[in-house]
Amino acid sequence: MNQSQKQQITDKLNENKQPGKVWDESRLIVLLIGISLMAEGALIHYQAGDSQFLVAVVTGVAGLLMTLMAYFLPFEQEPEDEQESEDKQKPSELKPVEPKVEEITQEKTAEPEPQVTEKILEQEVEKPVEKPVETVAEEPELSWFERLTKGLTKTRTGFIGKLKKLVLGSTKIDSDLLEELEEALYEADVGVKTTGELLSFLHEKVEKENITDPNQIYALLKDNLKNRLNKYAAPPTLSPDGLTVYLIIGVNGVGKTTTIAKLANYFTNAGKKVVLAAGDTFRAAAIDQICIWGERAKVDVIHGNEGGDPGALVFDAIHAAKKREADLLIIDTAGRMHVKANLMSELKKIQKIAEKESCGGPHEILLVLDATTGQNAVQQAKQFNEALPITGLVVTKLDGTAKGGVLFAVEEQISAPVKFIGVGEKMNDLMPFEPTEYLQALFADDSDKKKESDYNVVK
Repeated sequence: MNQSQKQQITDKLNENKQPGKVWDESRLIVLLIGISLMAEGALIHYQAGDSQFLVAVVTGVAGLLMTLMAYFLPFEQEPEDEQESEDKQKPSELKPVEPKVEEITQEKTAEPEPQVTEKILEQEVEKPVEKPVETVAEEPELSWFERLTKGLTKTRTGFIGKLKKLVLGSTKIDSDLLEELEEALYEADVGVKTTGELLSFLHEKVEKENITDPNQIYALLKDNLKNRLNKYAAPPTLSPDGLTVYLIIGVNGVGKTTTIAKLANYFTNAGKKVVLAAGDTFRAAAIDQICIWGERAKVDVIHGNEGGDPGALVFDAIHAAKKREADLLIIDTAGRMHVKANLMSELKKIQKIAEKESCGGPHEILLVLDATTGQNAVQQAKQFNEALPITGLVVTKLDGTAKGGVLFAVEEQISAPVKFIGVGEKMNDLMPFEPTEYLQALFADDSDKKKESDYNVVK
């Protein structure tokens, strides 16, 4: 059936349609399909007989339903007749509407003056903008000593605070006080050796000088700890004859790569040209990580392929740093447990290559320690020092522990100074260790500070 035939059938149906009902093309198609199905059901029964009776009935019923649906479903309302629309457009009927339109127009024109509305809107917009400007103030950048003091808060309130409360809260010096003092030192990870030496020193002072005032015990402890830190104090080494080489070692998870980036940032700010060597070829994505940190610190990174020989990488890095006229080469190494002899021997190989290819290198062999690991850090230092001659320590995460005594214990264990300390995650939160300012921050008096001063309260 072509389009013209469909149109003829539609026209015939529409001639007898009820008012407001229109036989559109989709309804006509449904009707034709229904009639076809009924005819097909009858044809199946005629040709196949009773064997296909059920099929014939189902087909015929389906056709009947579609036919009924096409005819009895609600019709869409026909658009208004042209005659009616023409009548509405007659001038005689439009006349009474004109004054209404004018009235509406007049009502609209009688709105309040726009200037008043604009003023109100301006006031409403300006009010919420002014509030954050008045209440939110930019925090000033803290100096290193301020960051150090803030970072040592846990240690100051834990380790030092307990010592101060114990000693200054006593009325006399007796065996009970010294036993409690010994327990406090152990809990602060000062270590067996350092604790024993501190108590022997106090016993000797009390007996010789006949000390009875507990306040003097606190002063003696402070002076003794200061002398211990100054005993091994030494600044970071820089070679006067060309390239300086730093070898960074440590166990897994202490933050060596992050520490290397912070070291690069510190020396770059000091005016040195720094190059990094991605000597950790074992850990997955370690090379990518140090390259990202190198971009942040704005320094070059010498790297090879993952799984390559770290010794060969160190050899290439030293010569590349010399060609680039760098002042400092910092070598990253794979994290390794201090009890693995074969991995420790690999560090010896790297050390020999650095010693042979650089003038007097490595100038610093820095062991990175996590302050939160306590006495385990002391054992790590001992094992690494047996494999390599450690020249200095980098103690990180001092802001995350209340047991800051590990710093005193680890220096005594390997007779090596702490060269750098870290008190935060930012690039500027790692600085050279200064015993005087460290002790000043450690023993700072917080008694005159209000509790809420540690928080930024927006009222």
